Amino acid sequence: MSEPRYIIIHGHFYQPPRESPWTGLISPEPGAAPFPNWNERILSECYTANAHAHTMEGTVVHVRNNYETINFDLGPTLAVWMQGHGKAAYRAMLRGDALSRERLSGHGNAIAQAYNHSILPLLSARDRELQIAWGIEDFVFRFDRRPIGMWLPECAADDDTLAAVAAAGIKFVLLGPEQGQYQGEDSGTRAAGPFLWSNGAAEVAVFRFDREMSGTVSFGEGLDDGARLAEWIAATALALPEGSALMIATDGETFGHHKKKGAAELARALILLQRRHDVVVTNCEQYLAEHGARGKFSINGASSWSCAHGVERWRSECGCRLEAGTRQDWRLPLREAMEFVNNHGAAVYDRFAPGLVKDHQGALRRAIRLLIDPNPAVHEEFFIKFGVAGEVSRERLLRLFDMARCGQASLTSCAWFFDDFGGPEGRVALRWAARAVELAAELAPSIESQLLERLREIRSNRHEIGDAATLYLSLKTREARGRV
Repeated sequence: MSEPRYIIIHGHFYQPPRESPWTGLISPEPGAAPFPNWNERILSECYTANAHAHTMEGTVVHVRNNYETINFDLGPTLAVWMQGHGKAAYRAMLRGDALSRERLSGHGNAIAQAYNHSILPLLSARDRELQIAWGIEDFVFRFDRRPIGMWLPECAADDDTLAAVAAAGIKFVLLGPEQGQYQGEDSGTRAAGPFLWSNGAAEVAVFRFDREMSGTVSFGEGLDDGARLAEWIAATALALPEGSALMIATDGETFGHHKKKGAAELARALILLQRRHDVVVTNCEQYLAEHGARGKFSINGASSWSCAHGVERWRSECGCRLEAGTRQDWRLPLREAMEFVNNHGAAVYDRFAPGLVKDHQGALRRAIRLLIDPNPAVHEEFFIKFGVAGEVSRERLLRLFDMARCGQASLTSCAWFFDDFGGPEGRVALRWAARAVELAAELAPSIESQLLERLREIRSNRHEIGDAATLYLSLKTREARGRV
């Protein structure tokens, strides 16, 4: 009897930190109408829809929690918001992972994500390590287990990034077929592998998603009819060698937000695939555990899944744009301005944290837990472990941690993805940068005047926006009014 083929469908669920770093509230976003903001709209259309996806089969109604079946990552900045504002969908994600572990010999559907969705190859070694460590800490807090896999924001990777995730104990990542060189028994096919990357000191498995199928699901007609999708997936998988896996990877928001019937048609496809005996729907963790690596992977320079020019989309006018005629010469100076803020925060932390905490760098790598977990026992354990005595020292340290988080949030990748920084995503970066500058100024001379000089040179494509300094100041003024 031949071995079945395996099918893995991955959803990358993520939103940037849209909430105010001062109040924790999201300002009205008119483009999301009739909902007050984009998080609320996508919660309804996607996250909740996948928690109880309704499909019809004759007169029978099937209601499924799609998170029980698909491989997925829950972006930490989205999870923070969902924990308070999308509790039903949030619980469905946690339950989906728990039930998948029960069904698949302890191998869960959920994987971690680097914390702020910043482009890891563009970060310093210190910031890259921090993003990975915070992503792991967030995952442990929510899913009550160590993550085996990690989603790299925008699938952006290079040798240093792969070495960093491997050093952190991550066993696999997901990348596109054009992001490196795949060698081995599955290399000449559309199979997912996985393929082993190694630098001699560390190693990590790379699952390769199918670009054509992923693109058709994301941008084409793949989710118009779940039955047709199931047939296409099965036929493609059965053309692979025995025991191989086929992977589809897409933004999770495709299932219901970008594609209005996406959650229901995904559920329909999953039902039909699970009824078959020649294919098995599984997750990355189980497949890796049972089959191991099926080849080798190497990478030459930085690459990503959404920029044909490596990772230039997040620092240069590389030609990637959504609207013809727009210019992106603002990308590099905006990146340099946000790095200026983040680096200043790091210098302030290094100057003042050693007087408050033992092993200030180790404490920073664990610090995100204190900012997302209100449990007093967790806080007390942390302070005892790192030798932080006295309420004044503890409060000052927490503000330094918050300053670091704000600085990291200013590098959220979405600010550079679109054609202009004046949209909701660019405003996210500027708001968090403003808060980082404010917190740093509690202990060191303010850098805001220097930041504004940099921002004044950054011009928007939109006449009503003007320059980045004007937008930065208007956002600060609006936030101040909201706090009165």
